[in-house]
Amino acid sequence: MNDQELNSMKLDVLREIGNIGAGNATTALSVMLNSGLRVEVPVVKMLDFDEIPDMIGGPDTVVAAVLTHFTGEVSGMTLFVLEMEEAKNLAGTMLGRTYDENFTEFDYMDRSALKEIGNILMSSYISSIGTLTNLKFTIAPPAICVDMAGSVLSLPISELGQVGDKALIIDSKFLDNERPINGFLLFVTDDVSYEHIFQALGIG
Repeated sequence: MNDQELNSMKLDVLREIGNIGAGNATTALSVMLNSGLRVEVPVVKMLDFDEIPDMIGGPDTVVAAVLTHFTGEVSGMTLFVLEMEEAKNLAGTMLGRTYDENFTEFDYMDRSALKEIGNILMSSYISSIGTLTNLKFTIAPPAICVDMAGSVLSLPISELGQVGDKALIIDSKFLDNERPINGFLLFVTDDVSYEHIFQALGIG
């Protein structure tokens, strides 16, 4: 789907779905983290695959990424990406841990916490699509990877480049007791799935 086809109305629809999903995710995460987590209105944009690493901080930036596939009437994948400092903040909040400045590697508990947080965020967004459209699909269990952004994104970019060359980026900022935590949710699907979404919502 090119920029002309994805007009402002359609992008507004995707942005609103992102708002609803972020709101649902914030409620669930606030309970899980036992904190006053809030979310700002996310910034939603469509980017070429080769622009994504730079938005996240550059291809050499170390990130934690949670990935899941979904299949059905809407098919594709989502990827929730955090820079290491942001990932440490989220994992530390959930587990009650602190990390020193020399910290370089997450253990099993850290990874499990981040995977659960990512799963809630991604599932909330994808489920919002299902709720609004009544389209049916199945969400696969998530996986997590910690590596340089260029390496983390190479597999989904390679795989999804077969169905398109763009990804919807939802730039979300969460506030945990006024401390900002920035994350990026990548939503990638094919033209057929986009058309299913817009047709179900009565948008031509």
